[in-house]
Amino acid sequence: MKRVVFVEDLSELEIRPDNLYNRYKDLLKDEIMSFFPDKSLFVETNCPGCGGEKPEKAFVKFGFQYCKCGRCGSLFVSPRPTAKMLGNFYQNSRAVSFWRNEMAEKTKESRNRHQLFPVGQWVLELVDEYLPEAKTFLDYHSKYPGLLSTIGEAMKFSRVISISPELPESKGLFPDDTIVYDDISSIKEKVDVFTAFEVIERIFDPAEFIKEVYQVCQSQGLFFLTTNTFSGFEYQILNAKSPRLHPPDRINLLSIEAIHSILTESGFEVIELSTPGRLDVEIVRNALESNPAIPAPEFLKYIFKNRDKGAWHSLQDFLQQNRLSSYVRVAARKK
Repeated sequence: MKRVVFVEDLSELEIRPDNLYNRYKDLLKDEIMSFFPDKSLFVETNCPGCGGEKPEKAFVKFGFQYCKCGRCGSLFVSPRPTAKMLGNFYQNSRAVSFWRNEMAEKTKESRNRHQLFPVGQWVLELVDEYLPEAKTFLDYHSKYPGLLSTIGEAMKFSRVISISPELPESKGLFPDDTIVYDDISSIKEKVDVFTAFEVIERIFDPAEFIKEVYQVCQSQGLFFLTTNTFSGFEYQILNAKSPRLHPPDRINLLSIEAIHSILTESGFEVIELSTPGRLDVEIVRNALESNPAIPAPEFLKYIFKNRDKGAWHSLQDFLQQNRLSSYVRVAARKK
């Protein structure tokens, strides 16, 4: 099973400027009450990573109860909004619209260079290696028109499909020949390549979704996903204090072990599992600097106080090499 390490430096401000990100979170807090006013309608769930029962309550954030699974180490929200509630939020939220139309637009150049282009190249390179005859490409809950453009410009696939784009207005930015469906059940033929970027962290039932992906893929079809993982340094150190941990964007922070297990139990062979994130150390260092009361190992505080950027970069490299960064990408093949 492969793992990949990125060596190019990246600053959080390049893709999440403080003024824009804080505005997004303010909108999110305001909208949570309007989209999820009655928490008695929320649904109690077992661990979405392994099905474990009776998880330990961890903390409450934005009014959502986070729990930790003692069996697989995943962090998740329970009780949680139904799938219909979540779908309504992502189709109609002003916060989501602000993220896509304001924040993503103003950081487009940096995001394309550091995030979207590498992801597009990752997909194309592994398709060339494992399924060079692939013709049908499907992206689920499409968020980034630029990513679909990268795929389309490769002129490799005869059919490019988008399922349930996250914002209706983004359809006009897709390549001209993109086929758009509202639901995965609309797919009547098997697909060669299925991608789900930043999806499983925000849906009601990740395991059920992966089973659906398996059914849609043809034999030897490839499934690519990216998500955040609670196994990563940022969330392990900061927990509730992580500036990027908030509902409903991250109601499932599955552990690395849970992600691998769900895929293999669904019938996939994992061919790459990497955590090529480059921001954990910077995020943790900034959080501890702005709020020294956050509990953290003394050794880590010592590194941040008495060592330079070279040591910090080496720590981030270590996290990538050992699958301990908080951003994970996975490629799997249907058996």
